[in-house]
Amino acid sequence: MRKVYLDSCVYSRPFDNQAIERIFIEARAFLVVLKWIEERKVSSINSDALEYENDLTADGDRRLRVKTFLSLARSHVQLDDSSFERAKKLLALGFRGIDALHIAMAEKGDAEFFVTCDDGIAKAAKRFQNELKVRVVGLLEFLAEVMENVEND
Repeated sequence: MRKVYLDSCVYSRPFDNQAIERIFIEARAFLVVLKWIEERKVSSINSDALEYENDLTADGDRRLRVKTFLSLARSHVQLDDSSFERAKKLLALGFRGIDALHIAMAEKGDAEFFVTCDDGIAKAAKRFQNELKVRVVGLLEFLAEVMENVEND
């Protein structure tokens, strides 16, 4: 079973402006991944960082829905000193604050994939892939790569 850490932007895709084609497609892709999570074909990881970022969401309905998505995770990674230390190393590579923390949490949770809709994270990850302990991919790339394996399970 694929173990994945979904970035906050992935969980929020269904609430973004669906008039933009890319967002519309990624929102539908997230719904496919969510179905796989519910069917236990993919194992998602929740974290203190994901919950913290979601708690900052001003829209109460969106915050509650994302919290429901996060509750489907099969594991939860807690923040600790080692997470902050790893995030500092990722910051030094050029990842932004919360992004570095999310990647550190994905690594700590032994995720096979860190899935994002953020092109900046994906671009930085390609430059530093050899220094990461998790494979960073875009949502559509993840869907395309694992679809055949998941559908055959």
